[in-house]
This record gives sequence, structure tokens and C-alpha cells, in this order.
Amino acid sequence: MNETKPKRIRASAVCVAEGHLLVVHLRDPVSGEVAIYPPGGAVEDGETPADAARRETLEETGLRVRIDAHAELVDTYPFRWGGVDREITTHYFGASLEGSFALEVPPVTDVDYNLGAAWVPVDEALVAMSVHPAIASAVRRIVAMTTKDL
Repeated sequence: MNETKPKRIRASAVCVAEGHLLVVHLRDPVSGEVAIYPPGGAVEDGETPADAARRETLEETGLRVRIDAHAELVDTYPFRWGGVDREITTHYFGASLEGSFALEVPPVTDVDYNLGAAWVPVDEALVAMSVHPAIASAVRRIVAMTTKDL
């Protein structure tokens, strides 16, 4: 029997500042695996993907970003989270930080599996994301689109 995977549409902000990538540390609630991802989440009804990326970044990191709608990449890939295999379509956007850069990101209250946000050197972040090749590839492409010296 061939089961159809649940589908999910989401958006993420790929924000680089001073050679660092803004990421969130998330723990899968079933497997316990911890990994880093660009901030992002589900696109809600009546919301554009760019608006979702901006909102999710604020919710997950406490930081406000400007979304560059011209630096968008849409990718579909399989992803397992919470014990469920899904087909994910993510709208990745280049983003820039509103306000001044500070290496330390203040803690936010979001969801139990969000272990906090951080600025990680871009190369280090891309290596850490490689546990999810589709995500790492998309983030790498957005970084290349939006930065000139990386």
C-alpha cells in the first residue's frame, strides 16, 4: 500500500550578518535529535510566504528581519519530524537584520523544542546543517545569492 505523505508549506529567512548566519537549535520531540535550521515555519492562511518568514523569525529568535522577495528559492524535499514523514515545500528568502548586530541572541519563549537562537559563522552553520542535505543546499544557494564575499 502506497501512503501519501502529509504536505506542509513553510517559509524560512536566511539572514547573514557580519559573517554569521542566524539559526535556531531545534530538538525533534520524538527522536530527541538536535539540529540547527534557519528560522521558519508554516505559512498560515491568508499569509504570504515572505510574511511567514518574517513572523516566524521574530517568534523563534526575537529578532526583526527584512525579507528580500527577490532572493527567493522554493524547494520540496522529504523531512521527518516528530515521528512523521512529510513532504515539505519551503520558500527560502534572503533576509537582513533590522537594527544593530549583536552576537548574543536574547532568549525567547516559543515552543519546547526550540532550544534557542544563535549567530553561527556561515561556514560552520552550513557544515552543521549538512545532516539535512536539501536544507543545507538551499541555504547555501541563498547565502551565495545575497552575499558577495562568502
